[in-house]
Amino acid sequence: MLKELINFTDSLDSEFKSLGMKNKEGLHIFLEVQNDGERHWIDEKMEVVFTRKKGSTPDENALIKYSSTLTQLSWCVNTNKCFDLPIKAIHSCSPYCLALKRENLVGGEKYASNVSGKKSQVYERINAYFGKASELLDSEEEKQYLEIFKNALNTEERFQFWVENSGYWSELKDSDYVIFYLKEPIEKYQATNKKYLADKLFNTSDYNVEIGQSVFGTSDFFNGFPTKKAFLTHQSASFDISGRISANDAKSLYEFQDIIGRNILPKPLPIFIHKDELKTDAIALFKKAAESGDKLGYQQIIEKLYDKHKDDFGNYYLLFYSFGEIKDFDFVSKFEYELIDQEGNKWEIKDLFGVKNNRTLDNVFDLHIAVMQPAFNNSLVMKTKTGDFQYRYFDDIDAKYCKSDNTFLLVNKYRKAFYDFIYKSKRQAVTSLMFHDIMRTSILDDIRLDELKNGNHSERFSILRKLNIWFSLYEKFDINNKTNAESMASKLQAHREFIEKLTKGETSIESDDQYAFAVGQVIYYLFTKSKTSDTSYKRLEPFVQQVHAKELNKAIARLFDTYKHEPFSSNFRNPFAEVMDYETSANIRDFMPTLLAGVFSKNALFSDKEKDAVSDDDSQTEE
Repeated sequence: MLKELINFTDSLDSEFKSLGMKNKEGLHIFLEVQNDGERHWIDEKMEVVFTRKKGSTPDENALIKYSSTLTQLSWCVNTNKCFDLPIKAIHSCSPYCLALKRENLVGGEKYASNVSGKKSQVYERINAYFGKASELLDSEEEKQYLEIFKNALNTEERFQFWVENSGYWSELKDSDYVIFYLKEPIEKYQATNKKYLADKLFNTSDYNVEIGQSVFGTSDFFNGFPTKKAFLTHQSASFDISGRISANDAKSLYEFQDIIGRNILPKPLPIFIHKDELKTDAIALFKKAAESGDKLGYQQIIEKLYDKHKDDFGNYYLLFYSFGEIKDFDFVSKFEYELIDQEGNKWEIKDLFGVKNNRTLDNVFDLHIAVMQPAFNNSLVMKTKTGDFQYRYFDDIDAKYCKSDNTFLLVNKYRKAFYDFIYKSKRQAVTSLMFHDIMRTSILDDIRLDELKNGNHSERFSILRKLNIWFSLYEKFDINNKTNAESMASKLQAHREFIEKLTKGETSIESDDQYAFAVGQVIYYLFTKSKTSDTSYKRLEPFVQQVHAKELNKAIARLFDTYKHEPFSSNFRNPFAEVMDYETSANIRDFMPTLLAGVFSKNALFSDKEKDAVSDDDSQTEE
């Protein structure tokens, strides 16, 4: 992993590495040492920029941009490696820069806390800071020159003189930075930064070794080294560390971590390692997007590169980084962009239940909107108010914002599998059994949550849309499916033809599948006889929870007994008799798709007169 990230970083040019740098919010003050040939001093002139100033001049904007470069060359690797230990209030680590937050200054929250806790103030530690920073300088002459900068800032009165006369002191928030820069050539900033990093890029210096002209040590890249916490260290290992990396590699990893932290690279990020042309084209694409400020997603990368590199689009590492953490890192040997079944046909969602959500899935990313957004109830693939979509593969998801607790559990259980399926072409990651569990649970949840509002079922469209998805794609997720196997969609058509014959007494129930479909038709027909105000789909719950046919038939008999005084069509009599007479030891839940299809398909049990009496919604008519 580390080697691939190092090679990727080393392949970026310096211009790319500077893209997306953002300055620290707050007050930036530039001081300059004057001299008359005999003496040196800093006069009261200063250049000042305030990042939240409205209507900044071109010169001020240029200075803000320049200061972001200087800040990058002056900042500590992390606060555990700053020069202000153990307080950690000063975040710069350069003899030419001093950076701290407003909260540490007079009137700030930390300043007041230090007073009450009788702790030292940051003003009192400035001398110590510059003492450590001066160790980055080579000559005594440079160190003496630095004394002038230090003496301009090392008391509360001197420090406050500059900030209070900057013109922006009253506008500073506690969270804003106050940063002083000494106006020196950028080469000096770079030289001292190189020396600082040489010692600080390793996790610890305890295991540093010199080999030739290079230093090797333990990597600090997302790597804790709890030497003071015995319970976190190996107790039986024969070695202290697993390996070392060079100082140059440590610097590359530090640069990479900084670049991905600027949020200018796509998520997830493909890191191509072999094909030079593909690697070059990808990096050029990343750079162009970063320069323009456009958000570039993985799908857009594939769409722009796939046609040209279709035959060798693979052999790359895929990194997902977010909020300072590496969420996933894996190797993709071959990316399969198109969704093609074993017969060479594109995946297709058919309109089997009359809600017109049919569509062809041209590529694997179409699963996001066509399947995952409805299946996970807008909790994994979320449509925002602006019409955009957010993919929450690695986000923290709050259960209270999910449609139900079951939705929350489904998202957390299966989102990594879909991420692997779509982004890494791991076709075995999502199986037909997993897909079955998702669709069944989601539809049963809709049934439980359904309400009748203004004469319409609140979850009807959602249920029918999911049934279309379920019946159309179930076999596509079965990697062992034979091309000549009968599909759920073809069975559905056969069941609909069967029920028409069953109503006329031209056939009998001969299989568990036929029984389940007929049960669904019978249950829904009996529901239409109800005169209660609550005619929502949640009435299905006592039936879909049954496991054995014997108990299910008892529940149907009780439902029939409730409405036995109502008139029944001749089309109802034979299917009802066949259902009540059928016996099977099979688990009814294994036939849930077929039972629900019977409920939500066009009901063949109505007489012509009854069809005219029920609403379009109740009649379940497909278009």
